[in-house]
Amino acid sequence: MAKNDALGEQKHSKAGLAIALVTSLFFVWGLAMQLVNGLNSPLANYLQLTDTEASFLQVAYFGAYFVMAIPASLVAKRFGYKGGIIMGLILFVLGSFITYPATNIANFSLFLVAMFVIASGAASLEANCNPYVAKLGDKKHEAMRLNLSQSFNGIGSIVGPLILALIVGETVKPTDGMRLFRVAKEAFLANMGLVYIVIGIILAIVLLIFIFFRLPEPAADVENEEALSKEAKKATGYGAVLKKPHFALGILALFLYVGIQTVGFATISGFSQSFWFGDNLAAGSLALMVMTILFTIGRFVSVPIMAKVSPNKLLGIYMTCAAICFFVAFCGLFGLGPVAVVAFMLGFLFMSIGYPTIFSLSLVGLDGAAAKTGSSLLVMSIVGGAFVPLVSSAITDATGSLAFAALLCVPCIAYAAWYGFKGSKIGTVSNEQ
Repeated sequence: MAKNDALGEQKHSKAGLAIALVTSLFFVWGLAMQLVNGLNSPLANYLQLTDTEASFLQVAYFGAYFVMAIPASLVAKRFGYKGGIIMGLILFVLGSFITYPATNIANFSLFLVAMFVIASGAASLEANCNPYVAKLGDKKHEAMRLNLSQSFNGIGSIVGPLILALIVGETVKPTDGMRLFRVAKEAFLANMGLVYIVIGIILAIVLLIFIFFRLPEPAADVENEEALSKEAKKATGYGAVLKKPHFALGILALFLYVGIQTVGFATISGFSQSFWFGDNLAAGSLALMVMTILFTIGRFVSVPIMAKVSPNKLLGIYMTCAAICFFVAFCGLFGLGPVAVVAFMLGFLFMSIGYPTIFSLSLVGLDGAAAKTGSSLLVMSIVGGAFVPLVSSAITDATGSLAFAALLCVPCIAYAAWYGFKGSKIGTVSNEQ
């Protein structure tokens, strides 16, 4: 008995170490995504790009998620979650090193290639780390574990803008004088290249750690994929997984959620200037920073709450509150001003748990190879971060006000609330979630 207890304790300890190690990677892709989101304006300025050309940065980044998610799941099915994570780190390191020659010769096309490779690595990490953390442990606390790990993604999202502030400094335009512009351009590109080289070196060391560390597999993954019967393999295929109502509804919820999250982070600076700060660019950047901090705090604070409130109910409550906040933000059009800006930022306090909770609720009842298949489809839905902002931009251009971008958030997040209360339970064996 004592021997069994010791083995159980050792197994639990190793699982905890594995989750801690994998959680460190959540920070990495949070940092990378915020760096990309913040590079549009300075790159457009220093490389003399049009807004359309600069937008290819997001197309390359989010497009890689769509392209890479399924290959990442196939690698995971063949070599386990560890294989998928190692592949993600290799791509991330490779893309980081490609960034150096791209910035050295100021070649935007090569930089897009670098971002695509980095995002391919990030997609492979997300497709493997999310289900790994969720499934390595008891089913009851899947959402809680994933929310805790995703909290470190939020920290990366805060660090990203801080690094950008150091890289960009005070923006110099061609109208300020070509000599001054060239000096500022060279300094910006050199600093950006250096940042990605440092990221590449650090991740190369992390890669070595993962190669030599033996990651424990979730209980349902112990059986070899090749040993599964033909019938069992069909049950883990894309068609079979998509037939599960709660999963298919979860894909749409995640698509809309990621799209609105991207819209929020992209528009808060302009929104705050329109309804409160005027042309004060520094105040607009501060609003983005505050919203990012609220977003991260929301995840950390919500983890212990999930120990007492079921994840689906908490998701429903939080998303309802977020939808109300966004409607109040829309009312800035009717003279609310500062109240509208504060409401917009508070909306992201409640938005915080959306991604990890929808992700984990969608995977309820899916284990082993089926969880890997489902995870790849969920990661593909991140492409909502490219499509929903296009709709938001079109609405803003047509109406001339960012208030309508806030209004677009209301029905999308209301659907996420419905998914928490009702959709996540449709077709599941148990309603405990």
